[in-house]
Amino acid sequence: MLQSCEIAESEDLKEIRHALSEKLYVPNTVLKPRIIEELLAFFKRALQSDQYDMKFHIAYRGNQVSGFVSSMADKNYTSYSRKCGTFGWLTSYEFDTCKALIAACESHMRSHKLRKARGALNYPKILGGLGFQDMGFNKEMMYGVAFDDPHSKKIEFLEKLGYIKESEYACMHVTQRLWSKGKELDPSIRVGHIPLEELEAYEDDLLEMGKNSFYSVLPDAFGEGRLFELINLYRKVPKSFYAIKEGFDPHTQTDIPYIQEAWNSYDLENMNTWTHLAFDKATDTIVGAIFCLPDLYEHWLGLPITRSNVDTAIVHKDYAGKGIFSALNNLGRLTLEMNGITYFEGTTIWYNNQDAVNSIFPHCVHIRRHNVVQKRIKK
Repeated sequence: MLQSCEIAESEDLKEIRHALSEKLYVPNTVLKPRIIEELLAFFKRALQSDQYDMKFHIAYRGNQVSGFVSSMADKNYTSYSRKCGTFGWLTSYEFDTCKALIAACESHMRSHKLRKARGALNYPKILGGLGFQDMGFNKEMMYGVAFDDPHSKKIEFLEKLGYIKESEYACMHVTQRLWSKGKELDPSIRVGHIPLEELEAYEDDLLEMGKNSFYSVLPDAFGEGRLFELINLYRKVPKSFYAIKEGFDPHTQTDIPYIQEAWNSYDLENMNTWTHLAFDKATDTIVGAIFCLPDLYEHWLGLPITRSNVDTAIVHKDYAGKGIFSALNNLGRLTLEMNGITYFEGTTIWYNNQDAVNSIFPHCVHIRRHNVVQKRIKK
C-alpha cells in the first residue's frame, strides 16, 4: 500500500532544486541541469514579483519527492477575456499525487478570487511552453516548446478531476522553403529587420497590434513582458551567429524585389534577424511581425544554432489580404538561412484559429501536438 501523499508549499530554492533534480523529466538528459538552473532563476524572480503570485508545491511520500507543480495568479493573464489562474510543470505518476497537487493549485487560485484554472502553462513560457504533449515524443526537443514523458497519464488524471481539453495546439515542420502567396507584396508595405536595441522602443505598438491582430498564431503569446523575454533571449545568441556564412551571397538567393530591397537597406550582420517586421510605408508604423526563437538547446550543447522556433506571428487586422504573413515568412526564411538556420518549426499553432491553420498547414508537416486543459473552480 502506498504511503499517503503530503503537499508542501516551498520558497526554498534548495528544496525546489532537489525536487526538480529528482522528478523533472527531460528527454535529453544532458540538458536537464541547465534547464533546472533556468527554472530556478525564474522562480527566484517570480517569488519576489509584484506582478503575480507564484507558488511551488511539492508532493512527498515520507521523505521522498513524488511530484510537484507551480501555480500562478497573474493579474494580466486571461482566458477568453476572463481572469484565470494557471498551473505548470506538473509532474505526477500517481493519481492521488496529482489530485493533491492540483487541489493545492486550486486553493491558491481561490485565495485570489479566481474561478478558472488552466494548464499547463510552464512559466517562463519562453522556455517551458504550454500544454501537455500527446504526439511527437520521438522528435528532438525544441526551445520554447513543452516536453513530456510519453508514459505520463497527467491528462487522464486531470480529466478525472473535472478538467476538459479546452485548446489544442500543433507544431509544424515548415517544409516549403518559399510560399507562393508571398512572392507579391502590396506596394504600400515594406519589410525588414531592425537592430536589437531598437526593438524595445516598439513594445507599445506591438502590444496594441497583438490585441487587434488578424493572425495571432498563439493567442496568449504576446502579453505584457513578452517582448522583454524575447529581447533577453536574443541577447543570449552569440555575436558570431550573425556573420553571413562564408561563400553565401545573399543577392543570388532570390529575385523577389521586396526581399532584395530589404537586404540592400541595412547591414545584414548588425540586425536582429530573429524578428521579421512589416511597416506601412506612409506612416512607418509596424503592421506585422514574426518572432522566431533560436533553439538555445543547441547552443547549450555546444553546437552551432541551426534550428528556429517560429513562435509568434501577428498581422494588424486592417492590413489583412496584403500578403504580409507570407512575405514575412519568405524574408525570415531566407535571411536566417544566411546565418546557418536549416530547420524551421512553426510551434503552438492554435487549431481554432482557422486563418492561421489555412495559411500554415499547406506548407508544413504536423510533428507535435499539445493540449491545454481548463476547469471552473468551485467557491
